[in-house]
Amino acid sequence: MSKLKFMDSSFLKSLLNNKLMVFLSNFVFQGMRYMTVGELVFKLMFTCVFAIVFYMLLDSFLWAIFLGHVTNFALNGQFFVLARYLFSSDAISTSQLNEFIDIIDKSYKWFGIEDVLIIGSFCRVEMGRTSDLDLRIWHGTDIQSSTKAYLYAFFLRFISMFKKFPMDVYCFSSFNFLNKIRADEHPSYFSGVDEYKSRYPMARNVHDVLKDNVERWKC
Repeated sequence: MSKLKFMDSSFLKSLLNNKLMVFLSNFVFQGMRYMTVGELVFKLMFTCVFAIVFYMLLDSFLWAIFLGHVTNFALNGQFFVLARYLFSSDAISTSQLNEFIDIIDKSYKWFGIEDVLIIGSFCRVEMGRTSDLDLRIWHGTDIQSSTKAYLYAFFLRFISMFKKFPMDVYCFSSFNFLNKIRADEHPSYFSGVDEYKSRYPMARNVHDVLKDNVERWKC
């Protein structure tokens, strides 16, 4: 059975759980509702660039915008997160999880990222075969740091598409962005700088939490 988007059994939530509605919502918004203003502008820039290319080829404004949006969805979307709600097959394996964590560990410093945090079922040690990996990229407030973070998010989305890996990623520079996470979530970290540890003293290193998730998975 595919994963439900909303657990509430109300009529509205049942309607929103319809697979066509889930797909259309994801396709139209592409996660933009949850992005900071900076990341949203950066995301829309990709659509504009692709649209300009298609306009030069087709000389049709509406088709150019549509195909630009489709291309952004294909290259810079999070399709395999969406697939959890559309198909009944398992979304993830322990080997895929280990591989993707390793990719992040080896790449985030290339982009000058402050840290990459993992929230959701991973930090709660509740991951399973229908889970996804919820990443939050913490970056500096200046334009250069922000742009590098947005590029890194694009890089991770592209890799996740190539690897068919369900990964959900957003960028932030203020910890207020994390205010909506569950009270029992203590975002796992890669670098663990003092500023972060003082705010989340119960947070643990990603690799330690990864081991716990894999052990739980085997049980």
